[in-house]
Amino acid sequence: MKSITNRSLLTLSLVALGLVAVAPVWSATPPTLGGGVLGTKHDFSATGHGPIGGVVVGSCSICHTPHSAFSTNLLWNQHLSTVTSYTWGDATETRGGTPLPSTAGQGPSIRCLSCHDGSVAVGDTAVFYGSVGGKGAPGDVYGTGTLVTKIGGLAQIGTATLNATSGSMAGNHPIGIPYPLNNATGSYNGVSGGAQVDYVEFVANPHAPATGIKLYNDVGGGKVVAGTNPGFTGIECTSCHDPHNKQVQDWPFLRGKVQGSTKADGYLCLQCHVK
Repeated sequence: MKSITNRSLLTLSLVALGLVAVAPVWSATPPTLGGGVLGTKHDFSATGHGPIGGVVVGSCSICHTPHSAFSTNLLWNQHLSTVTSYTWGDATETRGGTPLPSTAGQGPSIRCLSCHDGSVAVGDTAVFYGSVGGKGAPGDVYGTGTLVTKIGGLAQIGTATLNATSGSMAGNHPIGIPYPLNNATGSYNGVSGGAQVDYVEFVANPHAPATGIKLYNDVGGGKVVAGTNPGFTGIECTSCHDPHNKQVQDWPFLRGKVQGSTKADGYLCLQCHVK
């Protein structure tokens, strides 16, 4: 992640998988869980994470703008990632034989990655371009002393040397990939579920966005919507994270608990995985 947080997405993914127990560090008292974006690390106003490049912006306007957005869809203000192909380190498929995707497709993860894969400068926006640090080139950093991280590889401070175009997703939970809804193989984002998926290892339908996981439906034509559809259901970054802090149960932006031992006590991993 770039400047938004002081932890890498790799660490967040390990936390989500329950492999690392890390208490998130906040510069001030954490905002109320479920209380909205105000005061969170996704709030770039003076009440939250703080100004970008010394310029105070609104709580929403780094990602969304009512005018001159890059797209009408979500009024997206942040320049999208320049990475077109992702790799997964030492893995090309899941243990159940499902191939790992080479792209983030058209789901919500492409917007998460516009800040979190290290290829686009925070502040490289439609409205604030050139005034809040958007330098226009992949890997540019809006200021010195700013922590900049990317998925895989090393973070560097105050430098544009990010190796951001590698597209490495190594060590991270797959996104843009089918979920075996109702314990059946399906396809999502151009990826078909493997023949060796052990269905007893998965919750049949974990979709419960108010209190748990959020799944997505690939309706075709490059369109993805929230919800489930047998044979066409998948997971995205926002399956486990709520960027607006409306439905989070734990930090950082998690829809389940970092700590726990059962599905009933809210432990994030067990909302999908039966162990």
